[in-house]
Amino acid sequence: MSVSKIFTAGIARLFALLLMMSVVAPEAPAQEATDVTQAEEAAIEAAIKDLATQWSTAYLKHDPSILERIWAADFVYVEPSGHRFTKAEGIANLKASAERPTASAASSIDVRVYGGGTVAIDIGDYRESGVDKDGKPFERASRFTNVWVLRDGKWQCVSGHASLIPARP
Repeated sequence: MSVSKIFTAGIARLFALLLMMSVVAPEAPAQEATDVTQAEEAAIEAAIKDLATQWSTAYLKHDPSILERIWAADFVYVEPSGHRFTKAEGIANLKASAERPTASAASSIDVRVYGGGTVAIDIGDYRESGVDKDGKPFERASRFTNVWVLRDGKWQCVSGHASLIPARP
């Protein structure tokens, strides 16, 4: 089957799903973004922002133990290229990486809380710079979305995605 036929079939299925949702969704009750107090929500936001900072630090310090702790066993991430990786693959990639970041930071993080305070989604910007495996300097910027779940009293990321932010001319 050609790529265009697969794409067309996928679009058709997506359109059918959206059509069904438009019929059913008006009857569904509205979901509140959070069922927690403002103080609880603020504490969750602070925890998620701290974890995002720790994630950046893992790359800066080349420290996979941080990712071992904050990525869930069923973690899956989609890179800007569309490549997908699991927790084990991401950690192996970090260990094998010859890149040496000199700066790595998450910023402009917006956190939303759901499920009575058991699910959080963060959206933010990530910037890193350093030297690649060939010794050439690099600078990258991306915008990310991550899904965090509270399991056994600790927050873990179960899924994420990043899109490149084009360099300014």
